[in-house]
Amino acid sequence: MGLDFAGKTSIITAISKKFGFEQDILKLMPTRRIARDAFKFLGIEFVRLDFGGQLQYREEYLKNPTKYISGTDLLFYVIDAQDYDRYVETIDYLDKILLFLKENQEYPPLCILFHKFDPQLTKEKVINQRILTIKHALIRYSNDFDIFFFETSIYDIKSIMDAFSSGLSLLFEKMEMVSRLFSRISKNYNSIMIALFDAKGITIGEYYRPHLHLVEKIRIYDKYLEAQKKIIAENRTLLEFSDKFENGSRYSGLVETLKFGNLDFYLLFIIEENEEDLEKTVEVLNKLESAKAQMETLILQLIQ
Repeated sequence: MGLDFAGKTSIITAISKKFGFEQDILKLMPTRRIARDAFKFLGIEFVRLDFGGQLQYREEYLKNPTKYISGTDLLFYVIDAQDYDRYVETIDYLDKILLFLKENQEYPPLCILFHKFDPQLTKEKVINQRILTIKHALIRYSNDFDIFFFETSIYDIKSIMDAFSSGLSLLFEKMEMVSRLFSRISKNYNSIMIALFDAKGITIGEYYRPHLHLVEKIRIYDKYLEAQKKIIAENRTLLEFSDKFENGSRYSGLVETLKFGNLDFYLLFIIEENEEDLEKTVEVLNKLESAKAQMETLILQLIQ
């Protein structure tokens, strides 16, 4: 939910398509009333509602909230971070939505996305200060709702997938175990990143080395998407690759497919290259096989 032109449908398009979504976004028209679709995650079907944000539709939802809002399991509220003039309007709309939920004693997790927060804006003081001000204002809801904030952009698909994945993880208590396992594994391999994704790119669990820069995360995720695309096109189960960050340091990675019935998962593992002894880098990647059994056991627990 959110105001018109906040980017709600663009977010769903990016999540759904993942490859080549940019052209589809250019053709999007404003959503009329509510667009419904369904998707599966960990074998469970979800119904996703994209609420058109034009004023006449917002008024309609709020006149009959029991019909439109009641029964929500998870709410993503999208704010156009660049549209300062409508901050008051969007907070007022969110106020009314949450007031109904509270009066109805429904308390779904709330993910607030400050969208159109494009990579080049991350160091802009004005937009960061204004977003921080809104966050402080919205903290008042935290007595009743679990609130999570995200900055997203279609120019950083990882930011969108992180927000969507984090929201879904709130509905699956066991998913946290995957990230904890990755954190333990990382100590054995001195890894930069370990992540597990489903076929749609939703993150099941991940570990990042502390203080990994945003540009480095984006670069790694772009390499992952390239690798996954190649695995699918070439019907492979494993792909290794090598690349470097902007500072010149090199890293090696692998993407491996894990299959469980008709469900596919993708394991991503990234380590620093030992440029003086590449054999050691290969050894570490090979040793990862010993940790696969633990991962497979966890996945089975999640989908059963």
